[in-house]
Amino acid sequence: MSPLPTGVTSRLSPMPEVRAVIFDVYGTLLISGTGDVGAADEKDRGGHIVPALRAAGIDCGRAAPPTIDQLHDQIHRTNRARESAECPKPEVDIVEVWRATLLACGIDGFSTEQCHRLAAEYEARVNPTWPMPGAQRVLSELHGSDRPLGIVSNAQGFTLPLVQELAGRFGVDSVFDPNLCVFSNRYRQAKPGPRLFDVLCDGLRRAGISPHQAIYVGNDRLNDVWAASQAGLRTAWFVGDRRSMRDRQDDPRMQGLSEDLVLTDLRELLDCLPESC
Repeated sequence: MSPLPTGVTSRLSPMPEVRAVIFDVYGTLLISGTGDVGAADEKDRGGHIVPALRAAGIDCGRAAPPTIDQLHDQIHRTNRARESAECPKPEVDIVEVWRATLLACGIDGFSTEQCHRLAAEYEARVNPTWPMPGAQRVLSELHGSDRPLGIVSNAQGFTLPLVQELAGRFGVDSVFDPNLCVFSNRYRQAKPGPRLFDVLCDGLRRAGISPHQAIYVGNDRLNDVWAASQAGLRTAWFVGDRRSMRDRQDDPRMQGLSEDLVLTDLRELLDCLPESC
């Protein structure tokens, strides 16, 4: 996969105060066929479910395979049950959603490992991913500058292996600070709700870094730029792929929003930061 041009112009400036860099995953570090995890579910009409079941080794027996509507209904019911003022943007654990959907269809006898495999196989089919050009170089050079690196992402259990593969020989544990990696499925809340960035800011403060000394890089002006700015972080809007660029102009929260950087290529971030912090 290759990124599709967006026609947006970069806006760069020196950011000498930045001591930590935090990334989104889908549409930022990874080219994403749909721009976000799980986003293809609303468009898919179920053609990928049976191949994913077969790849996971799950036998439906005499039961009919789940339909895409049954999967969607389970997701929506799970989210509605958790939505509240304290949880404005619930997130599912997609493995648990698949488990509940299979059982509701009369399919049992599968293992937890098979259910994890099913979730990953289905997502890989509906939302193919590939490393974003320049991502590995950026991670390598930023890691060499002694800046802590982190991730805040709407993600599932299969996301971390994708990032590990992207990190290549460096390994995710040596590139990213685990105390600065926050995934929505763990906290059962998603961006743009505040929970994930609240957790990140706690991790930054424990590392002696103020939120305004960190920059967050993401492709979605609502989920990434707006949400990170609400938490006090500096922001970079990544517009390197038309599939995943989200300007959200119809959302009132975009009124007066101004990101610190606009990046058409991740490598442009290196031009804005000193070689060492």
